[in-house]
Amino acid sequence: MKSLPKNSGFKTPESYFENFSEKLNNSIAQETAIPKTEGFTIPDDYFSTLHTKIQTKLNQKEPKVVKLHSFKKKLYAASSIAAAVAILIAAVVFNNSSSTSITFNDIAASDIESYFNENDIEFSTYDLAQILPVDDINISDVVESNFNENEIMNYLESNNSIDIQDIYLEDDEEQYP
Repeated sequence: MKSLPKNSGFKTPESYFENFSEKLNNSIAQETAIPKTEGFTIPDDYFSTLHTKIQTKLNQKEPKVVKLHSFKKKLYAASSIAAAVAILIAAVVFNNSSSTSITFNDIAASDIESYFNENDIEFSTYDLAQILPVDDINISDVVESNFNENEIMNYLESNNSIDIQDIYLEDDEEQYP
């Protein structure tokens, strides 16, 4: 009740309920308050002709019923044929456009290297030796590589597990025993 608004929008006249019971008793005492007739009338001879009217309506021919199920079957058949044709056309178009397949030799070495770098795939040297073919590696590829001192220092600095100062100390100890 607390959630209901105090002002409902309806108003009653002042002193309406004070004299309400007296006004009600007075109107009941008068004979005009309650009508003598019911207010509903039926036409003359209604019940005598009712039976014949009902029988004539029952004897009428039934209208022809058109079944809609055949329409649904035709719709399903047409849509399935259209879908099959669309799939067939798509298969032919995509099959012709992708006739050139990509092989492993088509992939650039830099793409393979970036894949291994980005996906954190760790191989041991033993695993790499099994994967890489030995026939493609020449000893001259490894021995004849000319590295300058700056490239070697940059590599050693980028690798955090190697302490450069320890290398310098070991070199000094070997040179000056």
